[in-house]
Amino acid sequence: MTTSYQLYFSPGSCSRVSIAALELLGADYELCPVLLANDEQLQPAYQALNAKGKVPLLVNHEGLLTETLAIALYLHQTTPGSGLLPGSDAYDTAIAISWLAWCGSTLHPLIYRARMVSRIHPDLATHDVLRLRAVEDLSTQLGIAESTFSDGREWLCGGSWSLVDAYLLWCFQRARQCGCDIEGWPRLIAWEARAEAHPVWGRMLQREAQAMSEHAQGGSV
Repeated sequence: MTTSYQLYFSPGSCSRVSIAALELLGADYELCPVLLANDEQLQPAYQALNAKGKVPLLVNHEGLLTETLAIALYLHQTTPGSGLLPGSDAYDTAIAISWLAWCGSTLHPLIYRARMVSRIHPDLATHDVLRLRAVEDLSTQLGIAESTFSDGREWLCGGSWSLVDAYLLWCFQRARQCGCDIEGWPRLIAWEARAEAHPVWGRMLQREAQAMSEHAQGGSV
Protein backbone atom coordinates (compact mmCIF):
# COMPACT_ATOMS: atom_id res chain seq x y z
CA MET A 1 0.00 0.00 0.00
CA THR A 2 1.35 3.41 -0.97
CA THR A 3 1.64 5.78 1.97
CA SER A 4 0.08 9.21 1.53
CA TYR A 5 0.78 12.23 3.67
CA GLN A 6 -0.64 15.59 4.59
CA LEU A 7 1.88 18.28 5.44
CA TYR A 8 0.74 21.45 7.17
CA PHE A 9 3.10 24.26 6.22
CA SER A 10 3.53 28.00 6.06
CA PRO A 11 5.05 29.50 2.90
CA GLY A 12 8.70 30.46 3.23
CA SER A 13 9.05 28.83 6.63
CA CYS A 14 11.24 25.91 7.68
CA SER A 15 8.39 23.70 6.43
CA ARG A 16 10.29 23.84 3.16
CA VAL A 17 12.71 21.25 4.53
CA SER A 18 9.91 18.72 5.06
CA ILE A 19 8.39 19.48 1.65
CA ALA A 20 11.82 18.87 0.12
CA ALA A 21 11.99 15.54 1.96
CA LEU A 22 8.67 14.42 0.50
CA GLU A 23 9.76 15.56 -2.95
CA LEU A 24 13.02 13.63 -2.72
CA LEU A 25 11.02 10.52 -1.80
CA GLY A 26 8.58 11.04 -4.66
CA ALA A 27 5.86 10.69 -2.03
CA ASP A 28 2.14 11.07 -2.48
CA TYR A 29 1.35 14.11 -0.35
CA GLU A 30 -1.04 17.02 0.09
CA LEU A 31 0.02 20.46 1.28
CA CYS A 32 -2.21 22.27 3.77
CA PRO A 33 -1.40 25.97 4.30
CA VAL A 34 -1.26 27.40 7.81
CA LEU A 35 -0.48 31.10 7.45
CA LEU A 36 1.69 32.15 10.37
CA ALA A 37 1.43 35.79 9.31
CA ASN A 38 -2.32 35.54 9.98
CA ASP A 39 -1.84 33.64 13.26
CA GLU A 40 -3.68 30.66 11.79
CA GLN A 41 -1.45 28.39 13.89
CA LEU A 42 -3.29 29.73 16.93
CA GLN A 43 -6.78 28.98 15.66
CA PRO A 44 -8.72 26.21 17.45
CA ALA A 45 -8.91 23.99 14.36
CA TYR A 46 -5.13 23.84 14.03
CA GLN A 47 -4.50 23.78 17.77
CA ALA A 48 -6.64 20.66 17.92
CA LEU A 49 -4.13 19.00 15.59
CA ASN A 50 -0.96 20.56 16.97
CA ALA A 51 -1.13 22.23 20.36
CA LYS A 52 2.45 23.48 19.85
CA GLY A 53 1.03 25.96 17.33
CA LYS A 54 3.89 25.47 14.89
CA VAL A 55 4.67 24.05 11.47
CA PRO A 56 5.52 21.66 9.96
CA LEU A 57 3.02 18.98 10.92
CA LEU A 58 3.09 15.65 9.09
CA VAL A 59 0.02 13.42 9.08
CA ASN A 60 -0.35 9.89 7.75
CA HIS A 61 -2.07 6.63 8.67
CA GLU A 62 0.17 6.23 11.73
CA GLY A 63 -0.71 9.58 13.24
CA LEU A 64 0.64 13.10 13.63
CA LEU A 65 4.28 14.11 13.81
CA THR A 66 5.80 17.51 14.56
CA GLU A 67 9.34 18.97 14.45
CA THR A 68 11.55 19.02 11.36
CA LEU A 69 14.19 16.69 12.79
CA ALA A 70 11.61 14.09 13.86
CA ILE A 71 9.91 14.21 10.46
CA ALA A 72 13.26 13.79 8.70
CA LEU A 73 14.24 10.81 10.85
CA TYR A 74 10.84 9.16 10.43
CA LEU A 75 10.86 9.50 6.65
CA HIS A 76 14.47 8.31 6.50
CA GLN A 77 13.81 5.26 8.64
CA THR A 78 10.59 4.26 6.89
CA THR A 79 12.06 4.63 3.40
CA PRO A 80 15.27 2.58 3.14
CA GLY A 81 17.70 3.86 0.56
CA SER A 82 15.89 7.17 0.27
CA GLY A 83 19.02 9.32 0.40
CA LEU A 84 17.33 11.74 2.79
CA LEU A 85 20.20 11.35 5.23
CA PRO A 86 23.59 10.25 3.90
CA GLY A 87 25.87 7.70 5.45
CA SER A 88 26.76 4.06 4.97
CA ASP A 89 26.99 3.35 8.69
CA ALA A 90 25.62 4.52 12.03
CA TYR A 91 28.37 7.07 12.58
CA ASP A 92 27.98 8.77 9.20
CA THR A 93 24.23 8.96 9.68
CA ALA A 94 24.72 10.40 13.16
CA ILE A 95 26.94 13.11 11.65
CA ALA A 96 24.12 14.05 9.28
CA ILE A 97 21.65 14.11 12.17
CA SER A 98 24.01 16.34 14.16
CA TRP A 99 24.01 18.87 11.31
CA LEU A 100 20.21 18.79 11.17
CA ALA A 101 20.05 19.27 14.94
CA TRP A 102 22.50 22.19 14.68
CA CYS A 103 20.31 23.87 12.08
CA GLY A 104 17.22 23.35 14.22
CA SER A 105 18.56 24.08 17.69
CA THR A 106 21.27 26.68 17.01
CA LEU A 107 20.79 28.49 13.69
CA HIS A 108 17.00 28.50 13.66
CA PRO A 109 16.57 30.08 17.14
CA LEU A 110 19.13 32.77 16.27
CA ILE A 111 17.21 33.54 13.08
CA TYR A 112 14.01 33.80 15.11
CA ARG A 113 15.70 36.20 17.55
CA ALA A 114 16.96 38.38 14.73
CA ARG A 115 13.72 38.43 12.73
CA MET A 116 11.12 38.38 15.51
CA VAL A 117 12.85 40.35 18.24
CA SER A 118 9.57 41.98 19.32
CA ARG A 119 8.41 38.54 20.47
CA ILE A 120 11.60 38.07 22.48
CA HIS A 121 11.34 41.23 24.56
CA PRO A 122 8.58 43.86 24.74
CA ASP A 123 10.93 46.79 25.42
CA LEU A 124 11.61 48.56 22.11
CA ALA A 125 14.80 50.04 23.53
CA THR A 126 16.36 46.57 23.68
CA HIS A 127 15.50 45.47 20.17
CA ASP A 128 18.51 46.80 18.28
CA VAL A 129 20.96 45.30 20.76
CA LEU A 130 19.19 41.94 20.82
CA ARG A 131 18.97 41.81 17.03
CA LEU A 132 22.64 42.75 16.61
CA ARG A 133 23.76 40.09 19.09
CA ALA A 134 21.66 37.44 17.33
CA VAL A 135 23.17 38.37 13.96
CA GLU A 136 26.68 38.27 15.41
CA ASP A 137 26.11 34.84 16.92
CA LEU A 138 24.54 33.63 13.67
CA SER A 139 27.56 34.83 11.71
CA THR A 140 29.91 33.01 14.08
CA GLN A 141 27.99 29.77 13.71
CA LEU A 142 27.78 29.98 9.93
CA GLY A 143 31.53 30.38 9.88
CA ILE A 144 31.65 26.75 11.02
CA ALA A 145 29.80 25.67 7.89
CA GLU A 146 32.12 27.80 5.74
CA SER A 147 35.17 26.04 7.16
CA THR A 148 33.57 22.62 6.60
CA PHE A 149 33.69 23.20 2.84
CA SER A 150 37.42 23.93 2.95
CA ASP A 151 38.17 20.31 2.02
CA GLY A 152 36.56 20.80 -1.39
CA ARG A 153 33.38 18.85 -0.70
CA GLU A 154 30.38 19.67 -2.85
CA TRP A 155 27.69 19.04 -0.23
CA LEU A 156 27.65 19.43 3.52
CA CYS A 157 27.83 15.68 4.20
CA GLY A 158 30.02 14.72 1.29
CA GLY A 159 29.28 13.52 -2.19
CA SER A 160 25.52 13.84 -2.54
CA TRP A 161 22.79 16.36 -1.79
CA SER A 162 20.71 15.49 1.27
CA LEU A 163 18.14 16.99 3.57
CA VAL A 164 20.99 18.49 5.59
CA ASP A 165 21.71 20.78 2.64
CA ALA A 166 18.04 21.74 2.41
CA TYR A 167 17.89 22.84 6.04
CA LEU A 168 21.18 24.72 5.90
CA LEU A 169 20.05 26.43 2.70
CA TRP A 170 16.88 27.66 4.38
CA CYS A 171 18.93 28.93 7.33
CA PHE A 172 21.52 30.59 5.08
CA GLN A 173 18.87 32.40 3.06
CA ARG A 174 17.22 33.66 6.24
CA ALA A 175 20.59 34.73 7.65
CA ARG A 176 21.11 36.96 4.65
CA GLN A 177 17.66 38.48 5.18
CA CYS A 178 18.58 39.09 8.83
CA GLY A 179 21.53 41.21 7.77
CA CYS A 180 24.42 38.77 8.01
CA ASP A 181 27.35 39.88 5.89
CA ILE A 182 27.92 36.80 3.75
CA GLU A 183 30.66 38.21 1.51
CA GLY A 184 33.36 36.63 3.65
CA TRP A 185 32.00 33.13 3.00
CA PRO A 186 32.90 32.32 -0.63
CA ARG A 187 32.55 28.57 -0.14
CA LEU A 188 29.07 28.92 1.32
CA ILE A 189 28.07 31.26 -1.49
CA ALA A 190 29.21 28.70 -4.08
CA TRP A 191 27.44 25.91 -2.19
CA GLU A 192 24.26 28.01 -1.98
CA ALA A 193 24.17 28.33 -5.77
CA ARG A 194 24.46 24.56 -6.14
CA ALA A 195 21.83 23.91 -3.48
CA GLU A 196 19.34 26.36 -4.98
CA ALA A 197 19.80 24.76 -8.39
CA HIS A 198 19.16 21.24 -7.14
CA PRO A 199 16.03 19.72 -8.76
CA VAL A 200 14.44 18.76 -5.43
CA TRP A 201 14.63 22.35 -4.18
CA GLY A 202 13.07 23.59 -7.40
CA ARG A 203 10.22 21.07 -7.18
CA MET A 204 9.64 22.01 -3.57
CA LEU A 205 9.24 25.67 -4.51
CA GLN A 206 6.81 24.75 -7.29
CA ARG A 207 4.66 22.64 -4.98
CA GLU A 208 4.62 25.37 -2.36
CA ALA A 209 3.61 28.00 -4.93
CA GLN A 210 0.93 25.73 -6.37
CA ALA A 211 -0.54 25.07 -2.93
CA MET A 212 -0.67 28.79 -2.14
CA SER A 213 -2.27 29.57 -5.51
CA GLU A 214 -4.98 26.99 -4.91
CA HIS A 215 -5.47 28.28 -1.39
CA ALA A 216 -5.89 31.86 -2.66
CA GLN A 217 -8.47 30.67 -5.18
CA GLY A 218 -10.42 28.93 -2.46
CA GLY A 219 -9.79 25.46 -3.86
CA SER A 220 -8.63 22.40 -2.05
CA VAL A 221 -4.93 22.31 -1.18
